Formats: sequence, C-alpha cells, structure tokens
Amino acid sequence: MPLLRLPLVLLILASATMAAAAGPAGKTGALETITACRAIGEADRRLACYDKAATDLATADAAGDIVVLDRQKVESVRREAFGFNLPKLALFEGKDEKAPALDRIESVAKQAYQKAGGAWIIVLESGAKWEQIDQEPVRRSPKPGSKIAIRKASMGTYFLNIDGQIAIRARRID
Repeated sequence: MPLLRLPLVLLILASATMAAAAGPAGKTGALETITACRAIGEADRRLACYDKAATDLATADAAGDIVVLDRQKVESVRREAFGFNLPKLALFEGKDEKAPALDRIESVAKQAYQKAGGAWIIVLESGAKWEQIDQEPVRRSPKPGSKIAIRKASMGTYFLNIDGQIAIRARRID
C-alpha cells in the first residue's frame, strides 16, 4: 500500500507543476473562463457563460486534466511526503501566505524490526518506512503501538524518538 501512495503524491505534484506553468496565478483555462464570466453585464449572457464554464470545469475534472485540493488534503499530502526530498512547489502555499514549514511529525509504529546489522526499521501507521542510520542503541525496543516523533536534523537526515527515548538518526526509505 505505501508504494501506491508515492505515485499518487508524485501525480499531484506533477499536476501542480503543470498548473503553475499555466499562468502567473497558476490558473488553468477552465478556471480563468469561469472567473471571466463575472465581467459580463447582461444577466442572461453571464448565466450562459457560467453554465458553459461550469460544464467545461466538470469535464476537465472528470478527465483528470485538473486537480482541486482543499487545505486539508494538501496538509495530508505534505505529511505523507515528510522525509522525502521533493522540490518546493506553490501547491503547498496559500494565495497570500507561505505554508508553515513541516519540520516534525508524530505517529505510531505499525511494525518494527531490526536488520542484520542491528539497525531498526520502523513502519508508521501511514505506511512510511524509516531506517536507523546511526549506531545508537535503543534501550526499549520499539513495537507496534510505540509513539514515534520525527523531526528534521541536518544534512537531509532526521531524528527519530521512540516512546520518548533519546533520538536516533534515521532516513525515510519508503
């Protein structure tokens, strides 16, 4: 299931990149058309314009030519992508604001096991898989249900706390 999420995240990001290339405000033709209808003074012509534009917008949505995301979905995608090195896109920002940096997440372990060399692999409830990259011992072994807190560290790595223990360095692998 986690492998299926990455293509979805990348598809959404690619759609956002195409939308950003569509114009300075990132509007697609369908959105520009429907907002242009407001300028028509005659009520019958304005209504006809809205009807046609709404039909075109629904058609573009059904064909997958546009993607509409609310803030809650954008935040969900940002959380699912936490730990991956993705390009910065305007998709994650509002019109007049910068999105707050996501530098920490908290979750629960769904699975935890050690590799042959002793490094821990921790799979979160979301399906995200994290691997220990240092040699720090973990005093209390993680298990399903362990509380996991992950925060950004330096050089593309992250600190991962298991049930409030001293942090280990980790990286996202899936």
